[in-house]
Amino acid sequence: MNDMLINYRDKFDLNDDISYLNSAYMGLLPIQSVKAGYKGIDLKAKAWNIHTEDFYNPPERVRALAADLLSCSDNDIFFMPSSSYGLATFANNFKLNNKKTILLLEEEFPSNVYIWKDLALRQNAKIKYVKRPKNNNWTDEIINNIDINTGLISIPQTHWVDGAFIDLEKISDYIQNTDIALAVDATQSAGILKLQIDKIKPDILVISSYKWLLGPYSLGFAYIDKKYQINSKPLEFNWMSMYQKPIDGMFPDLLDYENDLIDTARRFDFGHRGNVHLMPILESSLKFLKNIKRKNILNHIEAINKIIINNLSDLNVTFIEEKYRSPHYLGILLENKISDNFIEILSKNNVFISNRGKFSLRVSPHLWNNENDVDKFLEAIKNII
Repeated sequence: MNDMLINYRDKFDLNDDISYLNSAYMGLLPIQSVKAGYKGIDLKAKAWNIHTEDFYNPPERVRALAADLLSCSDNDIFFMPSSSYGLATFANNFKLNNKKTILLLEEEFPSNVYIWKDLALRQNAKIKYVKRPKNNNWTDEIINNIDINTGLISIPQTHWVDGAFIDLEKISDYIQNTDIALAVDATQSAGILKLQIDKIKPDILVISSYKWLLGPYSLGFAYIDKKYQINSKPLEFNWMSMYQKPIDGMFPDLLDYENDLIDTARRFDFGHRGNVHLMPILESSLKFLKNIKRKNILNHIEAINKIIINNLSDLNVTFIEEKYRSPHYLGILLENKISDNFIEILSKNNVFISNRGKFSLRVSPHLWNNENDVDKFLEAIKNII
């Protein structure tokens, strides 16, 4: 076995005949996280055991883990059900000045497009799409498209279609000492690539947890800069954004309507943040990944992708040059258009990947994958191609 590959498969519930290389679509839940979810469901089934601290303590533990992942304060983290919710929260409180161009990537994920189209319509601005560079050097192409009219840049760290890498720190350095705002959707890289808030300096950074963080669907978190935390409006005015945790362990007085919004990012938390089903799952998964360590996870995934690249070199496929590709995320670029049943044929052979766009297959392994998975994938794809 490759020296970089460690056997984590027994931490997940999947048979040896399944080759699941599709984290960019949906990450698997570790067994320990499934158990944590069962406990949460059981708690709801016996609701008389739910107490005040169950609404406050688990979210705060998860908030601390999220802040640790991003190297920021937990006061700057808020919970959201989706990335689109997080971006909408920011857009609800952001005003373009005299610079009226919003810079987006070509072939961007819809959640990072429609909110800005709406903002442009409301604030008399325009959207400018950065065209896909022929050499896949998105970072320089983005910088080349920044001009005196740029007011907001909204980008990922990893392009969802094929895994192309965007150097957030380089772009952040370029726009320092300007009034250009930076929004980041880090869903396709969080937990794998380095994300350090004091280096990236985003205005908003959102992460849906159900992919690389191995969390549940409908729960994620976001960082928002302090300047948006005062005199800003949340999308919803739920009770937990209005009432501080009581020191006596009792519920706050919910008939007292004279409270102000909490003056940290907690004011933006979506309603029902004290979710006894989902919070324990995310807490467990974040602890699981933290214990293994981000660099070890990346090494494992990168080793798998290198095996795949080396074994497909004799086929009519290409890959993004290594320096422009996120190492955890492999886009296999075909010369001809992908047939409509390509992915279906693979799935019938218990091999699971995605296709995004007309010419790109998306391979995205994680900790559960091993060389047996790679062998099954290689055999299946060679037969089809």
